[in-house]
Parts: sequence; structure tokens; C-alpha cells
Amino acid sequence: MHSVPEALRAIPDNRYAEQLRRGFRFLRFSQLLEQEYHQYISKVQARYQKIAVLLGLGIWMIFTLVDVLRLDLWQRFPDYPAALWGLLLVRGSIIVMLGLLTLLLLTGSRKQHGPRVVTVTLLSLVLGTTLTIIFYQNLSVPISNSVLLLMALTLFFPLGLSFRGNLLLAAASLPLVVMPGLLLLSETQQVDHLRLCFIFSLALLICAMGAYVRDHTQREQFLLLQLLEWQANHDPLTALHNRRSFTQHLDLVLRQGNRESAKVALLMLDIDHFKRFNDHYGHQAGDDALLQVGRLLQSFARRPMDMAVRLGGEEFALLLYDCNTEQLQALGEALRNELATLNIAHTTSPTANHLTVSMGARLAMDGENSEELYRRADSLLYQAKQAGRNRLVLG
Repeated sequence: MHSVPEALRAIPDNRYAEQLRRGFRFLRFSQLLEQEYHQYISKVQARYQKIAVLLGLGIWMIFTLVDVLRLDLWQRFPDYPAALWGLLLVRGSIIVMLGLLTLLLLTGSRKQHGPRVVTVTLLSLVLGTTLTIIFYQNLSVPISNSVLLLMALTLFFPLGLSFRGNLLLAAASLPLVVMPGLLLLSETQQVDHLRLCFIFSLALLICAMGAYVRDHTQREQFLLLQLLEWQANHDPLTALHNRRSFTQHLDLVLRQGNRESAKVALLMLDIDHFKRFNDHYGHQAGDDALLQVGRLLQSFARRPMDMAVRLGGEEFALLLYDCNTEQLQALGEALRNELATLNIAHTTSPTANHLTVSMGARLAMDGENSEELYRRADSLLYQAKQAGRNRLVLG
């Protein structure tokens, strides 16, 4: 983690890189990023939740079958002692609960109550396992108490709970292990049970340490994956969307506009005489100018479907959703005026003594595809350059 900030210094205004720089020692992101992480992890772990529940149901049914054979339930029915009836009640309840949970997972109707369902299920399994051990002891039937230690692993299994959720779950499980033994076992048996509870507590501690490392690594991988995705869709200098992201979004916005009868506007702009600017002031000054133009353009992409784009070099685009002709013209002129207000010196420009842009803009026609809209807006940009630059040509 100490080398990560060095590698991320060049990435501008990115919440994933910023979180990596700050770190997350307490396994907590900023609020919005934390929500995004939980949405991501719930999708990733959805399949493993189903596998875990099906596996748990299968194991519990196997234990029940072992009970039937080991305790001669068919031959002794219905003359069972109270402890045996209690054992059967626990086995049956857990099977029913796991069966219902399996149905919820397979139908996908558990999304809103996922953490609650997982928590209740695991606590029920802890209590059921503890009661099973106690009932076996009261029936004087030997059983390995190590099965309870497996529950310590299960409590920290990646089933969609946060690390804090796992810790609270582990804390809540301890009384469910200790209290039944104190209430249902004899004083002699309680000594062994308390020893088992102590070992169970140590197992929880070890599992918690492993879960912390796993959660930390998982969060770091999430940030790196999202950062790679961000880099694939953004310009590294200005942090605006790049051509790849623009092409995908343009198709989406046009389809959305057709469905909602909303007009889509595309404004393309090119910095005038930028090669002369670079030659005269140097590439570092050129990068600074591109950054200022990018920030200005981003300030006009205020709504969720809008997009500010660096197409490459000194060429930019602004995609606007639900925009009419008057709004588009006013926005283009406002953009040109605000760039003039920045007063970025360009003494070698034959157009003006400050940095200027040429713009071509138009609204998408009904049924027009992304390639046609782009080509026609680019043609209007060319007209603006031919007409003397530092102007907006509106189609």
C-alpha cells in the first residue's frame, strides 16, 4: 500500500485514486464510494451465497440422516426421550429455514433484506449447532464438539456482510453458545462446555483477523478495478470522458431521447491555432491550457445524461440531453465568452491575443444515428474554422 500513492499522483480528480491515496485502515470508504462498494460486492458474492446455502442445507440433511441411522429413530418411534425430541425439532427447524432461504436466493427476492437474512440464518445455525451438541450429551451419545468450531469459520464466510457486520455477528453468537450450556447441562458437563466456549472464542478471534485481511484486500482490488475502468473511459490529462466512452454514451443517449421525445445536442469544439500555442509557450503550458478548457467544458455538463469529452489533441465535445436550439446557441456563446474571461494569453494567434475556440453544434434529427450526428456536427465545426474561427456555427 505504501507504493500506491506514488503511482497514482498523475491521475486527476478521481475518487478511486483518492481513496487509495488516503487508505482505509478501518475498512471504510467515503459514503458514496462505500455504497458503490456494497453494490459491487453483493453482485460478486450472489453466486457464492447460493452455493453456501445449498451446501449448508445438504450438510444439515446428511447430519439428519446420520441421526436417523445412529439413534435408531425408526425402531424407537414414537418412544423418544425429551432430549431426542428436542434434537429432532432443532434439525427440522434448521432444514426448513435453510430451505426457505434457498428459495429466496434462487428467486432473487432477497435483495432488500440480504444482510438481515444472512445474519438471522447464521445465528440460527450457531444456536442449532450448540443445542445439537447439548442434546447429544444429554442422550449420552458421543459427538465431536469440533463441529461448533466450523461455525466460527462460517460466521466470517464472505456472504455479503461487512467486516463490522461479521464482528457484530460473532459477538452475538457467543451468548448463543454459552447460555444454552449453562441452562441445559449438568454442573459436570458445564465445565467441558465452558472450555469449548473458550476455544470457540479463540477461533472467532483468529477468523476475524483473517477476515480483516480478506476484506482489506477485496476493497483494494475493487478500487484498482474501478480505477482501471475509469482510466479506460477517461482522458488522463483533463479527466474528461474519452472518445471510447463518448461513442458508447452517445448511442445510449440517442435511444433514450427517442423513447422520451427529448432532443439531444452535440457541440464540437477545437482550440484555435493550438500548435502555435504549444510551439511558442511549450507543452507544459499547452497541457495547462487543455486542463482549463476541460474544466470549463465540464462545468457545462451539469445533468446526469450530459457529457464533456476530450476527443483527442485540442478537440473536445459537449453532449447535452433535452436541449433546444435557443439553449444550445446560448450555451455555446456562454462557453466562448467564459473562455475569453479566462484570458489565456495566445500572442501568436492570428485570431485573437487570447486562447479561442471554434465550435460546431446541432440537434439530433429524429431517427439520426450517432455516426450521422457526429459527422454533421464535425462539418459545422469545419465551417466555423473556415469562417474565421472563434465562433459558433449552429446547424
